Amino acid sequence: MISVIVPVYNVERYLGKCLDSILAQTYSDMEVLIVDDGSTDHCGEICDRYATQDHRIQVFHTVNHGLSAARNVGLDHTHGEYIGFVDSDDWIEPDMYEKLLNIAKQTDADIVTCRFYQEYKDKTEESSGPLSMFTVEGNDILRTYLLQHNICQDSWNNLFKADLFQAVRYPEGRSFEDYFIKPHLLQKALKMVYTPDCLLHYRNRQNSLSKVHTLKSNVDYWQVYRERFDYLSPISEEYYRLSLTQAMGAIGRMWRWIGACSKEERRQAQVWLDEMQQFNNMHFKEIMKDPAYPRYTKFVCLCAKSKSSILFRVLYTGNQIYRRHRSDNEEYYL
Repeated sequence: MISVIVPVYNVERYLGKCLDSILAQTYSDMEVLIVDDGSTDHCGEICDRYATQDHRIQVFHTVNHGLSAARNVGLDHTHGEYIGFVDSDDWIEPDMYEKLLNIAKQTDADIVTCRFYQEYKDKTEESSGPLSMFTVEGNDILRTYLLQHNICQDSWNNLFKADLFQAVRYPEGRSFEDYFIKPHLLQKALKMVYTPDCLLHYRNRQNSLSKVHTLKSNVDYWQVYRERFDYLSPISEEYYRLSLTQAMGAIGRMWRWIGACSKEERRQAQVWLDEMQQFNNMHFKEIMKDPAYPRYTKFVCLCAKSKSSILFRVLYTGNQIYRRHRSDNEEYYL
């Protein structure tokens, strides 16, 4: 059985298309766990109506605690050997789970991940990513995830063995929850298979949480990568360098926002800027001396050290110009 978890919050325009695509799957041995996260529109009624039409659906109505909490409610009630996630404004291809499950069974993979369609208002694009299937095992799984930045970090384009979620849950009250949980799942996995098939339609909405930059979203982003550094850096020197570079990229994200925010927002952000500067000071010398770190990482170090948003804007603009004239694929973590 596959357990499909669908967190729902105020998406009545899109919910029917999402649920129809799940129930129309060519693989039918599923349970569909819909978690209505305190919706204030008609989503709750829509969920209940679908539950009366298909015995595979269970609906859980909760107070609004966010996406992570809703997914955790679903995880606490799963019975399947495999787990999938579908966001309630997206939809999936009719054979998505049949294809992913066949790959999982044929290869004994703990995780199967696929590409997806980016759905914009006026166009559809295929997501980035390798165009051929590949398999990674053991320590190479996490390493591939850290190095292959064009492989999606989210949960909804994967099929997971349910055992991976034992003692693992999404962090509640924070955004970028997938960025937090994914390394923990990959570290437990023995085999991951990637397929280039586009099997899910991701709806790009301008007001989605991932696209709105606020103090909270920048702090959540920083906390994800700071915790990732704490988790990964003891494993190996390579993971130390990669996770430190990503943590500095999160600091750079905050500085880009600081350059355009109000004085009051900067005042509210000061406690986090102080924490980031302390982290930066701990690693400043090693980053500046080591040629393995990207130029952008060194730029962020300088700005966090000086606390100058003007310096950051100058260096950031210079780095953007520099990148446009590069012909290789050096990663700057922007």
